[in-house]
Amino acid sequence: MAFEQKAITYGIVADTHIPDRVKNLPKTVLSGLMDAHVDVILHAGDACSMQVVHTLEEIAPVKIVQGNRDWLLGLPFPKHISFSTFGVNITLTHSHRSIWHYLLDKWNLLRYGYCFERYWQLLAQDFPFADVIIFGHTHRQVIQCIEGQLFFNPGVAYPCKHNRYHPQFGVLKVTPEGELLTSCY
Repeated sequence: MAFEQKAITYGIVADTHIPDRVKNLPKTVLSGLMDAHVDVILHAGDACSMQVVHTLEEIAPVKIVQGNRDWLLGLPFPKHISFSTFGVNITLTHSHRSIWHYLLDKWNLLRYGYCFERYWQLLAQDFPFADVIIFGHTHRQVIQCIEGQLFFNPGVAYPCKHNRYHPQFGVLKVTPEGELLTSCY
């Protein structure tokens, strides 16, 4: 009798900003992750407190990376994590690179506005072997495949102008055959 592998379902969150912008994770995000029956939660940075990790761990194990705010707060998360699921190479990062790049990005954002092209080119350069790059920082949802790489930003997990005051998260399902199924909420 052959053992049948099941798909792995990742809950994707970023930019929770607790407690600096909101007190708690929105119930819609928590219930959405539970309803999706996620196996693992990937947090793409700017949690801003360990409270976020503990709350998410009540739903599923958590992998988290350091956002620019986490760095300022001294939270001990790695800058990026790379791993493989059914042969699919996945990288989790916040995408702010260094303090210099962060300041340059702020300048470009103020001068020219948001431009996804700036981000995907830097991410592709930093992680050329990733099939999937999950990132945060921009507070804008993205699911876009460019030159063979899937760029996935779940958006911002607290209500703000970038999400029309509807907290956002995403789901990535990887099948044993390496098929990717994505959703944003």
